[in-house]
Amino acid sequence: MIKKILSLALILGFMMSLYACFSVNAEETTFLTTETTMTTQVTTLTIDESIKTYNYTDFNDLVNQIYVDVYEQIYAELYAEYSETIFIDPEQLELNIYEEIYAQVEAELWAQINTGNITIVMDDFLDQLLNVAEIANHSVIGVSTYNDSEGIALGSGVIYFYDSFANVYYLITNQHVVEGGNNFKVVFANGDEVVATLLGADDEVDIAILSFSGAGIDQDITVSILGDSDALTQGTIVLASGNPRGYNFFGSMTMGIVAGINRIIDDNTTPYIQHDAAINSGNSGGPLYNLLGEVIGINVSKYAITDIEGMGFAIPINLVKTVIDTFAPTTI
Repeated sequence: MIKKILSLALILGFMMSLYACFSVNAEETTFLTTETTMTTQVTTLTIDESIKTYNYTDFNDLVNQIYVDVYEQIYAELYAEYSETIFIDPEQLELNIYEEIYAQVEAELWAQINTGNITIVMDDFLDQLLNVAEIANHSVIGVSTYNDSEGIALGSGVIYFYDSFANVYYLITNQHVVEGGNNFKVVFANGDEVVATLLGADDEVDIAILSFSGAGIDQDITVSILGDSDALTQGTIVLASGNPRGYNFFGSMTMGIVAGINRIIDDNTTPYIQHDAAINSGNSGGPLYNLLGEVIGINVSKYAITDIEGMGFAIPINLVKTVIDTFAPTTI
């Protein structure tokens, strides 16, 4: 639900001015503060020393709420006006009054917005989450590894490039997902599978690059943009997507923050991104997104110890790009 905030002093004031309930002069409106938090942006205004806040999902929801607030105050006036001029049955009279009040509220709200006297500040945090989820739903896939006909591993991958001339997609996963295999399949959310080709793998960085043909594929595929992991700072909000515990939980998404950067684990020299978005076996090779929908890391491991919680690690995407340059130089 997208939360948007608007002061009643602003809304109720100009709505009531339609019926001389309030007198609102736009020039007397004082903008007191504008406050921004992670999930809510608030614009506070004062008119006639009366303030109320609306939390609403969309424009119609806002109009409905204002209607409830103003209905009783202007109902009697409109009822008298209708009853003096025409004869109408009570049910139709009620409907006419409702429609007139609603239409006036809606029209005046738009009019005030268009004059610029009202500032509506919308919080797009949830919008960003939904946009990233939409990208992930069409870009993150499953990777199944076989040795001949024996399945030996499964994980996640993210499609990062499409060669429209050759009709070939390229994807990133972990090297340990494809290790020991001699044939591979890409798995989609609906269970469809296509054969994938391993282009190369770097066991030190733990990254593998695969490709598959788009011929005959009936899938809505989105290419994920590769971001800049060097721009990451501690506290950045991130979202992990993948298939934890296998394809029964295909395309799961979790959220967290960057807990640390350039983390060295044991004897590994890879400078990992540490984060607390939940990941599990099967998430390996899946992307770590920022709120712009850019891939800033590839999830690779977590501490799975009873006395440790929320310590996941991702390979910085700038390091992954060097592996891509080695095995698929024409794709970026």
